[in-house]
Amino acid sequence: MARHCPICGKAETGVEFYGELCLPCAKSRLPPLQPVKITLCQKCGSLIDKGRNRKDASLSEEVVRLLKLKGKNADFDIKRGLVGYDTPFGRVSQSALVLQDKSICTICGRAGTQYFEAIVQLRGEEGKVMKMSDSLVGKLQKKTFVPKIEEKKEGIDIYVGSRNEAIAAINAFSLSFVRTEKLAGERDGKRLYRTTLLVRL
Repeated sequence: MARHCPICGKAETGVEFYGELCLPCAKSRLPPLQPVKITLCQKCGSLIDKGRNRKDASLSEEVVRLLKLKGKNADFDIKRGLVGYDTPFGRVSQSALVLQDKSICTICGRAGTQYFEAIVQLRGEEGKVMKMSDSLVGKLQKKTFVPKIEEKKEGIDIYVGSRNEAIAAINAFSLSFVRTEKLAGERDGKRLYRTTLLVRL
């Protein structure tokens, strides 16, 4: 004798079953997804954490992470507000409520000031220096901010908001450099240093 779904009455001869329920009814009884909360920088639109640092993740990746759907081949359709993911009874789509907070990331917060952690000094033939300056600034502005660029007789100085990003940008172009540190002051009992990175082209 064929089983019947206790919810809709369909017989197992006409539809696939999952446990005691037909597959459509089993899917319909999935608990709703919990609302998730994200914080975006109101200036650059980046995802940021509690410390206002930028996250290296897309909005879709962050929503999937917060919903704890890792390993379920999940994806988030931003326009439709739907999350698709795999379950034991097939792939399903559910609505996801994403609450958004607005703040300002540390990079954008410092961008309006003259704050900097490093100076990249480009030295060499004028044409090469100008070309490399444009390339470095373009790369740096994708990751941090550049509050000032100084053209000097001996070359170009690029002031950079992040020491680590300055070094990463130089390394990305496979350039060698000489690093020096200068004490810039103290904060909360810790010494603050500014880094100079001399690049000869």
